[in-house]
Amino acid sequence: MSDIHIVVDSTANLPAAVLAANPNLHVVPLKVMLGETAWSEQELTNAELFRLAREKGMHPRTSQPSPGDFARAFEPAAAGQPVIMISLAGGLSGTVDGARAAAREYKGGEIHIVDSGTAATGVVKLTETALAMAAEKEPPAAIAGRLQELAAATRTLFIPDSLEYLHKGGRIGGAAALFGSILQITPILHLHEGRVQVLDKVRTKTRALERMLAELEKRGELAYIGVAHGELATAAESAYHTICQRYPNIPVSLNPISPVLSAHLGPGVVGLIFQSKV
Repeated sequence: MSDIHIVVDSTANLPAAVLAANPNLHVVPLKVMLGETAWSEQELTNAELFRLAREKGMHPRTSQPSPGDFARAFEPAAAGQPVIMISLAGGLSGTVDGARAAAREYKGGEIHIVDSGTAATGVVKLTETALAMAAEKEPPAAIAGRLQELAAATRTLFIPDSLEYLHKGGRIGGAAALFGSILQITPILHLHEGRVQVLDKVRTKTRALERMLAELEKRGELAYIGVAHGELATAAESAYHTICQRYPNIPVSLNPISPVLSAHLGPGVVGLIFQSKV
């Protein structure tokens, strides 16, 4: 096992098999809340979250990891073992700022904080790279530098069923202007500099999916393509099969997003995360 420890936040939704196979890989939990009740997001599925929200008539809220959560994850630094933390986009959550604040408490330890600029599959892929480089005994600073390079080559797009969840969760950013539209539109949103912005808007979800997939053709050679979904996977599954047919030589995955991300994006979201080769 490498003496470099990799830390990710729970919104990455890492497979249990990956965690079990890598003792140097650690997760700091975010929480999802309904009223006064809070859960670590690993304790709920998306279906359970939205069922409870409907039953209670409440909109879900979320919170970032506590200082104590980060302190536990960064403990190896106190023993002289380097730590690399990979966080979801700083524009979506204060998690990366919380990690930086916690890292400052370890004055003698080597801790690198990487803002992925993305979420979900994008963070998973960065984690896989970090683990592989650590296994090859690459220096921690070199690993963190490579992760930032790959983060800059990663794009994150998504189509929500509704802007309601982004609006109520305070994450709507540059998409707020859509509320002034009198047209029935389907927005294609993306993360630009870590924040939610409008890429385009069309009349139907079918057209929105095609418009989103058209972005793949603009990015040259791709390293991977990830399709993400919330509670309702039908549209995502259709997009996944289309991509597999169009790009038979590129790794393509289909994965659910985490409950914290679902709380902000809604049950019917379809996401597309892909990375250009660099």
